[in-house]
Amino acid sequence: MDLLGDIQSAAVDPNHSVSDLLRKCQILAFRLKHEPFKQWVAHELNGYPGGSSLPPYRAEIHGQLKAQTAGPFGSGANNIEVPLSLIPESVRDEATRFAFYQGVAVLESLVVGAQAGGQGTIHSPFPVDLAARIEILEGHQTIRMWNEVPISIVSGILDQVRNRALNFALEIEAENPAAGTRTGDTKRAEPPVPLARADVIFQTVIRGGQVAIGPNASLQVVVVPGDRESLMVYLEGLGVKDSDRAELAAALDEDVGDDDSEGGPGKRVSAWLGRIGLSLASSGGRVSEGTVAGLIAAAVARYFGLVP
Repeated sequence: MDLLGDIQSAAVDPNHSVSDLLRKCQILAFRLKHEPFKQWVAHELNGYPGGSSLPPYRAEIHGQLKAQTAGPFGSGANNIEVPLSLIPESVRDEATRFAFYQGVAVLESLVVGAQAGGQGTIHSPFPVDLAARIEILEGHQTIRMWNEVPISIVSGILDQVRNRALNFALEIEAENPAAGTRTGDTKRAEPPVPLARADVIFQTVIRGGQVAIGPNASLQVVVVPGDRESLMVYLEGLGVKDSDRAELAAALDEDVGDDDSEGGPGKRVSAWLGRIGLSLASSGGRVSEGTVAGLIAAAVARYFGLVP
């Protein structure tokens, strides 16, 4: 079985660890020569740097605040729910958010440990000095407070990684069934799938259709600022038709010297971008055409030097 087949088999086998699946994806990433996919695999394997931007399936998770209190004459309460109204509104979202920066091996061990110990949740402790300031029950001192989520949330993150790796492999296989095959001269060989198409698949399948541009974005737009040929080659890789690329070239020529452009797209290029976006929105496709429109806009922005 080839590499793409190995990845698909590992992804659908619940007994196959996500860590091993990602190591197979790591080989594919190098054969594709696609840096954003390499980076995603590396982060999922080794963990995300603290404070970095997390994928939505890791970041958009909120738990429930619980606490233990001590009262007079030995009274007290444990595992009581903390009303969110007691938390200042400005920090309420942050107080309940769970951010999972750990690599998948750590997450897998959390699930295994919880299952072995019969635990249904995992906890993130609240700073003791902050917890002590919050009076949950009248006349009671808050001893400790924590944020908790069901262990099923961690299992869900692992499933998201597994599903995205599988869908990425399937989309790559649809573009080129031999994309996972090792080539003789890996240094000189062209990527088995054009980088522009790999960008579309990555942004759609891994990032969920979110196209981010800028210095911290995981986007590989291979366009040299001011180099029209590199722009046209990239757009061709995205599937932009010859006639549409010719229209863009004419618009670029006509916008030269346009005072309204101010170093960016002029009126005609802007109109071209709008027409392309409408055209894509009305068409069907295997992967999100909205993502393609975003990548086209990012390529044009890079041509004008508006993004790194």
